[in-house]
Amino acid sequence: MLWLFSAIEELAPVLAFFVVQHYYSFTAGLMAMTLLVVVLLALSYGLGRAVPRFAVISTIFFLFFSVPSILTGNSTYFQVSDTILDGVFAVLLLGSRVLGFPVLKFLFERVFAITDEAWQILSLRWGLLFVLLAVLNEIFRQGFSVDVWAQYKLVSTIGILVFGCYQFTLSARMRIRAESNRLGLRV
Repeated sequence: MLWLFSAIEELAPVLAFFVVQHYYSFTAGLMAMTLLVVVLLALSYGLGRAVPRFAVISTIFFLFFSVPSILTGNSTYFQVSDTILDGVFAVLLLGSRVLGFPVLKFLFERVFAITDEAWQILSLRWGLLFVLLAVLNEIFRQGFSVDVWAQYKLVSTIGILVFGCYQFTLSARMRIRAESNRLGLRV
C-alpha cells in the first residue's frame, strides 16, 4: 500500500501543475505544485513513514528552482531545473557506479534490501534514464511553448513512474531475502 502513496506523491503535484497551468497560468500551476509537494512530504513524515533521503533532497532542489519562478513570473527557472537536476543525477549515478559506491544505495537503503550488484545495475539504468530526460527536457524547453513543455513534463513523470515500477522486477530478483519482502522492500 505504501507504493500507492509514493506514486501519488510523485504524480499528484505534476497533475496539479498541469491542470492549474492549463486553466490559469504557469505561475499559478507552479504555486499549486509547490504547495502540494510540501504538504505531501509533511503528510508522509506526519504519518510516521520513513521518508527516503531522495524525497527530502529533491524537495529542497525543487523549492530552490520553483520559488524564483513564482516570484519573478519567469518559467525558465523552473523549466531548466529538470535539465540541471537530471544532468546532475545522471553524473552522480553513473560516476558513483564507476567508483564502486552507488549513490542510490545511500539514498534508498532504508527502503530497499537488495544486493550490491543490484544497486550497481540500478545506478546504470537510472543514470542513463536521467541523461535521456535531461536531453529531452532541453528539446521541449527550447523548441516548444510552455504549454507543450507542461504536457511533456506530465508524460515524462508518468514514464518515470512506469520505469520505476519496472525496476521492481530487478529488486525482486536480487533482494536480500532475510531483510525484504518479495519486491525487495525492507520489512
